[in-house]
Amino acid sequence: MFADLPWGLEGNFVVQGRTAQPITPDPRTATNRNTLRKDNKYFSFDWRLQRPFNLGERFKLIPVVEMFNTFNNANNINPLSSPALFNFDGFLRQGVGDPRQVQLALRLTF
Repeated sequence: MFADLPWGLEGNFVVQGRTAQPITPDPRTATNRNTLRKDNKYFSFDWRLQRPFNLGERFKLIPVVEMFNTFNNANNINPLSSPALFNFDGFLRQGVGDPRQVQLALRLTF
């Protein structure tokens, strides 16, 4: 979501989330299919604030502050104990996802 904020600030905000995926315990029966959940729920709130400053007609100086995983959630990527040889569900990485990160930038456009 993009927003024009007071004092000439511009903001971008992204919220991503999902519940944990279902899993079937062993041994599998018709009544216990997908009764458990993996430990891979996900939530992340990312944002960016920037303020363009005009330097003449052609140039702009834009300081930028960005934060990823603002609430520092421990987002497990793949809770399986060992990765499968062939994995087709998109989870090729294992462990905890990226921690909270802050990025500062200064951009010059012309």
